[in-house]
Amino acid sequence: MVGASPYARKVLVFAAERGIRDRIEPITANPHERPPELVEENPLSKVPTLVDDDGVAHIDSLAICLYLDTLGEAPSLAPLNGPKRWPILRRHMLANGILDAAVTRRMESLRTPEPDRLAWMERQLQTTWRVLDRFELLADELGTEAELDTITLACALSYLDFRFADDGWRSGRPRLSKWHAQFEQRPSMLATRFPV
Repeated sequence: MVGASPYARKVLVFAAERGIRDRIEPITANPHERPPELVEENPLSKVPTLVDDDGVAHIDSLAICLYLDTLGEAPSLAPLNGPKRWPILRRHMLANGILDAAVTRRMESLRTPEPDRLAWMERQLQTTWRVLDRFELLADELGTEAELDTITLACALSYLDFRFADDGWRSGRPRLSKWHAQFEQRPSMLATRFPV
């Protein structure tokens, strides 16, 4: 299920990089409306939700990516063994934290401004800035390969551009900005851009 969800985009980019994007039939659904076909497969009413060929529903973008990593013949993008495992998972969780904070902030911004809500949104923004500063320091570790962590980070940064363009996340982060500009040119990223 796709649309403006950065988590769904992460899954589609991951599938494209695995060479199995054509095996996924996207269905757009608004999880806030709790459509019956989504709730039937995922009682949490969250996107993305992936139903495999055996009718098994996979929920949560990380779990879906790990499942997709078992399909096809391409090299693993989320290695579960070896020396790359823990660094990739650590960076993935940091990048996914940007997504979580940004989506929370977006949802809160659609409600009536109240002091507690504004303070919560500021907390999400400060969390995002701290993680972005960490990635600025880690920019050399990111490389040019599409893997679980880099895909998640690229989708998170693009989501910040999509929902919070005026925040100027690039300011003071030249290495991360350069990395994102290059990664965003991958065909998998270009094919899954957020709606304008």
